[in-house]
Amino acid sequence: MAAHVFYLDDAKALVGAGVDILAHGVRDRPVDAELIAAMKTHGVVYVPTLALDESQYIYAQHPVWMYEPGFEAAAGAKLLETWLGPEYAARTLTDPMSHRNREAFAMGQRNLKTLADAGIPIAMGTDSGAMPTRLAGWAEHRELQLLTLAGLTPMQALVSATNGSARVIGQEGDRGTLEPGKRADFMVLTANPLDRIDNTLRIDTVWHGGRPVVPVVRRPPGSD
Repeated sequence: MAAHVFYLDDAKALVGAGVDILAHGVRDRPVDAELIAAMKTHGVVYVPTLALDESQYIYAQHPVWMYEPGFEAAAGAKLLETWLGPEYAARTLTDPMSHRNREAFAMGQRNLKTLADAGIPIAMGTDSGAMPTRLAGWAEHRELQLLTLAGLTPMQALVSATNGSARVIGQEGDRGTLEPGKRADFMVLTANPLDRIDNTLRIDTVWHGGRPVVPVVRRPPGSD
């Protein structure tokens, strides 16, 4: 059982009621010792979904990664034209909800770090596809970046997205790690993501079920 949460009090009530997964993260107040102890007692997994809040305002700021080939391919020409236009920026940056989303995003990052440091299991989620701003295929890379910006190491971020996610859905036996006998679902990269997490964008090939998937949008050599 997974529950979408925002408020700390709701998270405590849900954990006490026996929920298995807290999704989207606590974003109204800092998590406290009471919640941490309860999550440990009940073995609750935390799925922060940091990109959910960031995606509500970040495109109006035109960050450099919006010009990544992977982002451009995921967004498509029509959305790119909208998000890079002055009307979208003006409307979004003056919307009171954008300020609320920024605050929620910052609190979500802070709480993720606190829970990870406390030993709470973390699994990666993106909510991609739920809205046009959450781009399937891109949101996953961005979430990895946000996990590290929140203070996780690249290894912690990658494990949350692989073994951590496999554990959440009860499929740790055949996926989540590279081992003989498990599903051959993986990416081959041209640079080490442990050096820089955005090296997950330096894709050489993608394999699914032991077979290469094409086409692949590759990042140009030397681009940063």
